[in-house]
Amino acid sequence: MRIAVVSTMSAPVGRDAAGSVEAWTWLLARELSRAGHRVTVFGCGGSVVEGELVATLPGPYGAPGGLDDWQLCEWVNLCRAVEASARFDVLHAQAYLWGIPLQPFSRAPMVHTLHIAPDANAIRLWESAPGSRVTAISRHQWSGCPQLEPAAIIPHGLDIGQFPFRADPEDYVVYLGRFTSGKGSCQAVQAARAAGVRLVLAGPENAYFREKIKPWVDGRTVEYAGFVRGVDRARLLGGARALLYPVQYPEPFGLVLVEAMLCGTPVAALRVGAVPEILENGVSGYMASDAGELAGVISRCDGLDRRRIRDEAVRRFSAGRMARDYVRVYEAA
Repeated sequence: MRIAVVSTMSAPVGRDAAGSVEAWTWLLARELSRAGHRVTVFGCGGSVVEGELVATLPGPYGAPGGLDDWQLCEWVNLCRAVEASARFDVLHAQAYLWGIPLQPFSRAPMVHTLHIAPDANAIRLWESAPGSRVTAISRHQWSGCPQLEPAAIIPHGLDIGQFPFRADPEDYVVYLGRFTSGKGSCQAVQAARAAGVRLVLAGPENAYFREKIKPWVDGRTVEYAGFVRGVDRARLLGGARALLYPVQYPEPFGLVLVEAMLCGTPVAALRVGAVPEILENGVSGYMASDAGELAGVISRCDGLDRRRIRDEAVRRFSAGRMARDYVRVYEAA
């Protein structure tokens, strides 16, 4: 098939892209290309893809010679893809469902994926064209909109080679993510202290970290590893007894859970959002009903089979599985 994948424009598309959707786009394009499809990625200058790249702007938002308005950048990229749509069998757009109003102008069928929780505007866009082919990244993502039925539910996949298995962990648990009230970093500190385990925190430092978290960092019971990426990220996850995931609001997916599981590391999480779809209770980790219960499930993670955690994660969350699922949607379109 001739497939156009329309990226978002917050960063260049690449294996280690700063933007999560741009990294996801790189991986999907790679898997589709390796499966024999002709793939064209629409994105910003500086992108590196397997297949053809159409760079619609010199760089991401605010780059020299480009545009400062991030929404305008996304709109230009979508319009350029639709303008070239006669070249393709299908267009797969990632930009917030904003491609739905362009469907009447596209000469190829369009597929849309929203990578965040739907807001009122996204819901109204889909309702304006209920026949649109929108895929979900979890059952939870669109569960509040029973009037809208996704074309398919396709969980995110990862490059399993980037997260090697680790059979013997070190003596710490890890929190890896942004430092915000919604991500639950304070609850992670409280749970680790209540369980009497060493906690390593990792993520980009910000004002919330300096005000709420840094006072707990003593270098012994609570450590801060900074912002980790690539090999360092996989090493930190693989060396942990468990990943703590006390997220406070219902997210449509939690990619760090899959990253940990691919390393064989179990997860201690709150039962919220898409967590029950990713985590198998008693197999790949344990879920708690509230933050007060989280400390009690941390030690239970030690008894889980790390090899089984890895094998199940490979089966359910490989990039190859993700690409095959999308191809079925493309073929139907």
